[in-house]
Amino acid sequence: MSSKAIEKISPLNQPLVEVKDLVMRFPLHKDWIRAVDKVSFHIDRGEVLSLVGESGSGKTTIGRLLLRILEPYRGTMSVANHDITHIRGKNLVSYRRMAQMIFQDPFASLNPVKTVESHLLFPVKKHRGGHIQQINAVVDELLTRVGLSPQETRRKYPHELSGGQRQRLAIARALAVEPAFLVADEPISMLDVSIRAGVLKLMNELKREFQLSFLYITHDLASARYFGDRIMVLYAGKVMESAMSRELVRNPWHPYTKLLLAATPGGYHVESLPEKVNEPPDLSESRRGCPFAPRCLYSTRECFDNMPETQEISPGHFIACYHPQIPSES
Repeated sequence: MSSKAIEKISPLNQPLVEVKDLVMRFPLHKDWIRAVDKVSFHIDRGEVLSLVGESGSGKTTIGRLLLRILEPYRGTMSVANHDITHIRGKNLVSYRRMAQMIFQDPFASLNPVKTVESHLLFPVKKHRGGHIQQINAVVDELLTRVGLSPQETRRKYPHELSGGQRQRLAIARALAVEPAFLVADEPISMLDVSIRAGVLKLMNELKREFQLSFLYITHDLASARYFGDRIMVLYAGKVMESAMSRELVRNPWHPYTKLLLAATPGGYHVESLPEKVNEPPDLSESRRGCPFAPRCLYSTRECFDNMPETQEISPGHFIACYHPQIPSES
Protein backbone atom coordinates (compact mmCIF):
# COMPACT_ATOMS: atom_id res chain seq x y z
CA MET A 1 0.00 0.00 0.00
CA SER A 2 1.52 3.31 -1.06
CA SER A 3 1.64 6.48 1.03
CA LYS A 4 -0.60 8.21 -1.49
CA ALA A 5 -3.14 5.42 -1.44
CA ILE A 6 -3.79 5.65 2.28
CA GLU A 7 -4.49 9.37 2.00
CA LYS A 8 -7.42 8.73 -0.32
CA ILE A 9 -10.73 9.37 1.43
CA SER A 10 -13.31 6.61 1.37
CA PRO A 11 -16.48 6.96 -0.73
CA LEU A 12 -19.26 8.88 0.98
CA ASN A 13 -21.53 5.84 1.05
CA GLN A 14 -19.04 3.76 3.06
CA PRO A 15 -17.89 4.14 6.67
CA LEU A 16 -14.66 6.07 7.12
CA VAL A 17 -13.65 3.93 10.12
CA GLU A 18 -14.40 0.22 10.59
CA VAL A 19 -13.33 -1.83 13.59
CA LYS A 20 -14.02 -5.58 13.84
CA ASP A 21 -13.49 -7.86 16.87
CA LEU A 22 -10.75 -5.65 18.33
CA VAL A 23 -8.85 -7.21 21.25
CA MET A 24 -6.14 -5.65 23.39
CA ARG A 25 -4.48 -7.31 26.35
CA PHE A 26 -1.76 -6.32 28.79
CA PRO A 27 0.49 -8.46 31.00
CA LEU A 28 -0.22 -8.49 34.74
CA HIS A 29 2.21 -10.52 36.84
CA LYS A 30 2.04 -14.01 35.26
CA ASP A 31 -1.38 -13.48 33.71
CA TRP A 32 -3.02 -11.22 31.12
CA ILE A 33 -5.87 -8.74 31.37
CA ARG A 34 -8.15 -7.82 28.47
CA ALA A 35 -8.67 -4.07 28.32
CA VAL A 36 -10.60 -4.37 25.03
CA ASP A 37 -12.53 -7.54 24.26
CA LYS A 38 -13.99 -8.17 20.78
CA VAL A 39 -15.19 -4.61 20.14
CA SER A 40 -16.73 -3.79 16.75
CA PHE A 41 -18.08 -0.48 15.41
CA HIS A 42 -18.00 1.91 12.47
CA ILE A 43 -17.90 5.69 12.07
CA ASP A 44 -19.27 7.35 8.95
CA ARG A 45 -17.68 10.38 7.32
CA GLY A 46 -18.72 13.50 9.21
CA GLU A 47 -20.11 11.45 12.11
CA VAL A 48 -19.30 11.55 15.83
CA LEU A 49 -19.35 8.31 17.79
CA SER A 50 -19.33 8.96 21.54
CA LEU A 51 -17.63 6.22 23.52
CA VAL A 52 -18.79 6.33 27.14
CA GLY A 53 -18.08 4.33 30.26
CA GLU A 54 -16.49 4.68 33.66
CA SER A 55 -12.73 4.82 34.21
CA GLY A 56 -10.98 1.61 33.22
CA SER A 57 -13.60 0.55 30.69
CA GLY A 58 -11.12 0.59 27.79
CA LYS A 59 -12.16 3.85 26.09
CA THR A 60 -8.71 5.43 25.84
CA THR A 61 -7.14 2.12 24.85
CA ILE A 62 -9.47 1.93 21.83
CA GLY A 63 -8.54 5.48 20.87
CA ARG A 64 -4.83 4.72 21.08
CA LEU A 65 -5.28 1.55 19.07
CA LEU A 66 -7.03 3.50 16.30
CA LEU A 67 -4.19 6.01 16.22
CA ARG A 68 -1.69 3.12 16.12
CA ILE A 69 -0.04 4.27 19.33
CA LEU A 70 -0.70 0.71 20.53
CA GLU A 71 -0.47 -2.54 18.56
CA PRO A 72 -3.68 -4.61 18.77
CA TYR A 73 -3.58 -8.22 19.93
CA ARG A 74 -6.36 -9.34 17.59
CA GLY A 75 -8.98 -7.88 15.29
CA THR A 76 -8.90 -5.52 12.33
CA MET A 77 -9.08 -1.76 11.88
CA SER A 78 -9.56 0.06 8.58
CA VAL A 79 -9.73 3.76 7.78
CA ALA A 80 -10.74 5.04 4.35
CA ASN A 81 -10.88 1.48 3.02
CA HIS A 82 -7.29 0.72 4.03
CA ASP A 83 -6.26 -1.79 6.67
CA ILE A 84 -4.30 0.10 9.33
CA THR A 85 -4.15 -2.76 11.87
CA HIS A 86 -0.40 -3.34 11.62
CA ILE A 87 0.92 -0.56 9.37
CA ARG A 88 4.43 0.73 9.96
CA GLY A 89 7.03 3.05 8.47
CA LYS A 90 5.99 5.40 5.68
CA ASN A 91 2.44 4.11 5.65
CA LEU A 92 2.09 4.96 9.34
CA VAL A 93 3.49 8.45 8.73
CA SER A 94 0.92 8.95 5.95
CA TYR A 95 -1.85 7.65 8.20
CA ARG A 96 -0.90 10.17 10.90
CA ARG A 97 -1.83 12.88 8.42
CA MET A 98 -5.31 11.37 8.09
CA ALA A 99 -5.91 10.66 11.79
CA GLN A 100 -4.98 12.79 14.79
CA MET A 101 -5.63 12.83 18.54
CA ILE A 102 -6.77 15.55 20.92
CA PHE A 103 -5.42 14.51 24.30
CA GLN A 104 -7.18 14.86 27.62
CA ASP A 105 -4.67 17.08 29.37
CA PRO A 106 -3.70 20.28 27.53
CA PHE A 107 -1.16 21.00 30.29
CA ALA A 108 0.79 17.83 29.45
CA SER A 109 0.21 17.46 25.70
CA LEU A 110 2.05 20.68 24.78
CA ASN A 111 5.81 21.25 24.96
CA PRO A 112 6.42 23.87 27.67
CA VAL A 113 9.63 25.19 26.04
CA LYS A 114 8.07 25.70 22.59
CA THR A 115 6.05 28.75 21.58
CA VAL A 116 2.52 28.56 20.25
CA GLU A 117 3.71 29.08 16.67
CA SER A 118 6.35 26.35 17.05
CA HIS A 119 3.63 23.81 17.87
CA LEU A 120 1.99 24.57 14.52
CA LEU A 121 4.97 25.38 12.26
CA PHE A 122 6.44 21.86 12.49
CA PRO A 123 3.36 19.85 11.38
CA VAL A 124 2.49 22.40 8.68
CA LYS A 125 6.04 22.28 7.26
CA LYS A 126 6.23 18.49 7.44
CA HIS A 127 2.86 17.63 5.97
CA ARG A 128 1.90 20.63 3.82
CA GLY A 129 5.16 22.29 2.85
CA GLY A 130 5.35 25.58 0.94
CA HIS A 131 7.21 28.86 1.29
CA ILE A 132 7.62 30.42 4.72
CA GLN A 133 5.03 33.09 3.88
CA GLN A 134 2.50 30.40 3.01
CA ILE A 135 3.30 28.41 6.15
CA ASN A 136 2.91 31.49 8.34
CA ALA A 137 -0.42 32.26 6.70
CA VAL A 138 -1.63 28.74 7.48
CA VAL A 139 -0.54 29.10 11.12
CA ASP A 140 -2.46 32.37 11.43
CA GLU A 141 -5.50 30.79 9.81
CA LEU A 142 -5.41 27.81 12.20
CA LEU A 143 -5.15 30.03 15.27
CA THR A 144 -7.98 32.24 14.08
CA ARG A 145 -10.17 29.24 13.30
CA VAL A 146 -9.94 27.91 16.85
CA GLY A 147 -10.64 31.29 18.41
CA LEU A 148 -7.09 32.46 19.22
CA SER A 149 -5.63 35.79 18.11
CA PRO A 150 -2.41 35.21 16.09
CA GLN A 151 -1.05 38.61 17.08
CA GLU A 152 -1.56 37.95 20.80
CA THR A 153 -0.66 34.26 21.04
CA ARG A 154 1.95 33.30 18.42
CA ARG A 155 4.95 34.23 20.56
CA LYS A 156 3.54 32.99 23.85
CA TYR A 157 4.45 29.77 25.66
CA PRO A 158 1.84 27.27 26.89
CA HIS A 159 2.14 28.40 30.52
CA GLU A 160 1.04 31.88 29.42
CA LEU A 161 -2.28 30.52 28.10
CA SER A 162 -5.39 29.57 30.02
CA GLY A 163 -6.54 25.95 30.08
CA GLY A 164 -9.16 26.61 27.43
CA GLN A 165 -6.65 28.39 25.20
CA ARG A 166 -4.22 25.49 25.54
CA GLN A 167 -6.88 23.01 24.47
CA ARG A 168 -7.78 25.23 21.50
CA LEU A 169 -4.09 25.21 20.54
CA ALA A 170 -4.08 21.40 20.81
CA ILE A 171 -7.08 21.30 18.46
CA ALA A 172 -5.32 23.65 16.02
CA ARG A 173 -2.27 21.38 16.08
CA ALA A 174 -4.45 18.37 15.25
CA LEU A 175 -6.04 20.29 12.36
CA ALA A 176 -2.64 21.40 11.01
CA VAL A 177 -2.25 18.20 8.95
CA GLU A 178 -5.79 18.40 7.50
CA PRO A 179 -7.05 15.12 9.02
CA ALA A 180 -10.29 13.34 8.19
CA PHE A 181 -10.58 11.54 11.54
CA LEU A 182 -9.96 12.76 15.09
CA VAL A 183 -9.85 10.88 18.37
CA ALA A 184 -10.87 13.30 21.14
CA ASP A 185 -9.92 11.71 24.47
CA GLU A 186 -11.96 13.52 27.14
CA PRO A 187 -10.93 16.90 25.71
CA ILE A 188 -13.00 18.94 28.19
CA SER A 189 -12.52 16.99 31.43
CA MET A 190 -9.49 19.04 32.53
CA LEU A 191 -11.17 22.37 31.80
CA ASP A 192 -13.27 24.67 33.97
CA VAL A 193 -16.98 24.07 33.65
CA SER A 194 -17.48 27.60 32.34
CA ILE A 195 -15.35 27.01 29.22
CA ARG A 196 -16.28 23.40 28.38
CA ALA A 197 -19.28 24.42 26.29
CA GLY A 198 -17.12 26.71 24.16
CA VAL A 199 -14.67 23.92 23.29
CA LEU A 200 -17.52 21.50 22.47
CA LYS A 201 -19.14 24.16 20.29
CA LEU A 202 -15.84 24.68 18.47
CA MET A 203 -15.45 20.95 17.75
CA ASN A 204 -19.05 20.83 16.53
CA GLU A 205 -18.38 23.70 14.12
CA LEU A 206 -15.19 22.05 12.86
CA LYS A 207 -17.03 18.78 12.33
CA ARG A 208 -19.62 20.48 10.11
CA GLU A 209 -17.18 22.74 8.28
CA PHE A 210 -14.61 20.08 7.39
CA GLN A 211 -16.83 16.96 7.47
CA LEU A 212 -14.60 15.52 10.20
CA SER A 213 -15.28 12.16 11.83
CA PHE A 214 -14.72 11.89 15.57
CA LEU A 215 -14.33 9.17 18.15
CA TYR A 216 -15.34 11.20 21.20
CA ILE A 217 -14.20 9.52 24.42
CA THR A 218 -15.92 10.63 27.60
CA HIS A 219 -17.48 9.51 30.87
CA ASP A 220 -20.01 12.36 30.65
CA LEU A 221 -23.27 11.28 29.01
CA ALA A 222 -24.50 14.88 28.82
CA SER A 223 -21.64 15.95 26.54
CA ALA A 224 -21.81 12.61 24.70
CA ARG A 225 -25.41 13.36 23.76
CA TYR A 226 -24.68 16.98 22.81
CA PHE A 227 -21.68 16.24 20.57
CA GLY A 228 -22.23 12.65 19.49
CA ASP A 229 -24.46 11.39 16.70
CA ARG A 230 -24.33 7.91 18.23
CA ILE A 231 -23.34 6.63 21.67
CA MET A 232 -21.61 3.33 22.43
CA VAL A 233 -21.51 2.22 26.07
CA LEU A 234 -18.42 0.29 27.15
CA TYR A 235 -17.83 -1.69 30.33
CA ALA A 236 -14.73 -3.75 31.11
CA GLY A 237 -13.73 -3.68 27.45
CA LYS A 238 -17.12 -4.98 26.25
CA VAL A 239 -19.84 -3.10 24.35
CA MET A 240 -23.01 -3.12 26.46
CA GLU A 241 -25.31 -0.92 24.35
CA SER A 242 -25.23 1.39 21.34
CA ALA A 243 -27.80 3.62 19.62
CA MET A 244 -28.40 7.09 18.26
CA SER A 245 -27.60 9.57 21.02
CA ARG A 246 -31.12 10.84 21.66
CA GLU A 247 -32.56 7.31 21.55
CA LEU A 248 -30.03 5.87 23.99
CA VAL A 249 -30.36 8.68 26.53
CA ARG A 250 -34.16 8.65 26.47
CA ASN A 251 -34.68 4.88 26.15
CA PRO A 252 -31.84 2.93 27.79
CA TRP A 253 -32.35 -0.85 27.93
CA HIS A 254 -29.14 -2.15 29.47
CA PRO A 255 -28.88 -2.05 33.31
CA TYR A 256 -25.38 -0.55 33.06
CA THR A 257 -26.58 2.28 30.80
CA LYS A 258 -29.34 2.96 33.32
CA LEU A 259 -26.70 3.10 36.05
CA LEU A 260 -24.66 5.67 34.11
CA LEU A 261 -27.73 7.80 33.41
CA ALA A 262 -28.84 7.67 37.04
CA ALA A 263 -25.43 9.07 38.01
CA THR A 264 -25.60 11.88 35.41
CA PRO A 265 -26.65 15.25 36.90
CA GLY A 266 -29.67 16.73 35.15
CA GLY A 267 -30.45 13.51 33.28
CA TYR A 268 -33.85 12.24 32.21
CA HIS A 269 -33.83 9.29 34.57
CA VAL A 270 -34.05 10.16 38.26
CA GLU A 271 -33.87 6.95 40.27
CA SER A 272 -31.70 5.18 42.82
CA LEU A 273 -28.49 3.69 41.49
CA PRO A 274 -29.52 0.21 40.25
CA GLU A 275 -26.64 -2.09 41.26
CA LYS A 276 -25.85 -4.82 43.82
CA VAL A 277 -22.28 -3.89 44.70
CA ASN A 278 -19.78 -1.27 43.61
CA GLU A 279 -16.65 -3.25 42.76
CA PRO A 280 -14.23 -3.06 39.84
CA PRO A 281 -14.82 -5.58 37.05
CA ASP A 282 -12.80 -8.72 36.43
CA LEU A 283 -10.53 -8.06 33.44
CA SER A 284 -8.65 -11.35 33.49
CA GLU A 285 -8.55 -13.41 30.29
CA SER A 286 -10.04 -16.37 32.13
CA ARG A 287 -13.24 -14.53 33.05
CA ARG A 288 -16.57 -15.86 31.85
CA GLY A 289 -19.96 -14.35 31.21
CA CYS A 290 -21.01 -10.71 31.31
CA PRO A 291 -18.50 -8.53 33.20
CA PHE A 292 -21.38 -6.47 34.65
CA ALA A 293 -23.15 -9.51 36.13
CA PRO A 294 -21.73 -9.13 39.69
CA ARG A 295 -23.17 -5.60 39.90
CA CYS A 296 -26.41 -6.19 38.00
CA LEU A 297 -29.74 -6.44 39.86
CA TYR A 298 -31.15 -8.79 37.23
CA SER A 299 -28.24 -11.19 36.67
CA THR A 300 -28.83 -14.95 36.65
CA ARG A 301 -26.53 -17.97 36.39
CA GLU A 302 -26.63 -17.62 32.60
CA CYS A 303 -25.15 -14.14 32.89
CA PHE A 304 -22.19 -15.44 34.90
CA ASP A 305 -21.57 -18.37 32.55
CA ASN A 306 -21.82 -16.83 29.07
CA MET A 307 -21.47 -13.40 27.50
CA PRO A 308 -24.77 -12.54 25.74
CA GLU A 309 -24.80 -11.99 22.01
CA THR A 310 -25.55 -8.50 20.73
CA GLN A 311 -29.17 -8.10 19.64
CA GLU A 312 -31.02 -5.31 17.85
CA ILE A 313 -34.06 -4.36 19.95
CA SER A 314 -35.16 -1.52 17.65
CA PRO A 315 -33.74 -0.08 14.42
CA GLY A 316 -30.15 0.97 15.13
CA HIS A 317 -30.41 0.18 18.86
CA PHE A 318 -28.21 -2.72 20.01
CA ILE A 319 -27.66 -4.30 23.43
CA ALA A 320 -25.73 -7.26 24.84
CA CYS A 321 -27.92 -8.47 27.70
CA TYR A 322 -29.95 -11.57 28.61
CA HIS A 323 -32.40 -9.51 30.67
CA PRO A 324 -32.93 -6.11 29.00
CA GLN A 325 -35.06 -3.75 31.02
CA ILE A 326 -37.94 -1.88 29.38
CA PRO A 327 -37.17 1.84 29.53
CA SER A 328 -39.20 3.77 32.06
CA GLU A 329 -41.32 6.66 30.81
CA SER A 330 -39.26 9.84 30.56
